[in-house]
Amino acid sequence: MSQLWLIFICLYLLAGCSEQQQGQAIPDMPRFAEQQLAKGRGIWMGTCRNCHLLGVSGEPAVTDSDAWAQRIGKGKPALYQSALNGIKGDDGNYRMPPRGGNGRLKDEEIRQAVDYMVAAVETLSSSN
Repeated sequence: MSQLWLIFICLYLLAGCSEQQQGQAIPDMPRFAEQQLAKGRGIWMGTCRNCHLLGVSGEPAVTDSDAWAQRIGKGKPALYQSALNGIKGDDGNYRMPPRGGNGRLKDEEIRQAVDYMVAAVETLSSSN
């Protein structure tokens, strides 16, 4: 009986994660032949996508070129540092956890994911 409740609770929680904002299309994430970007896509799809695909909790979505323009303008080293160390809000809580919340990722993998996200943002914004 307790297993049935556990399954019910898990399904309930997963249903909340799968909701998308009405009218918001899920983008077809671009693929790149360059090895660095191809590796970055796999990492992004496994970790970063959870927050940045649609940006439903206030984080910038990959389709929001205006939100990314200022960030990308700071240069990749600044983006790498934000991804590696996280971003804290004024209240001291993380708006973005270090390493996107995946502490198993190596520094190089974080850089690959950032490189992919920048390329994806630029590609998606040019296709609109």
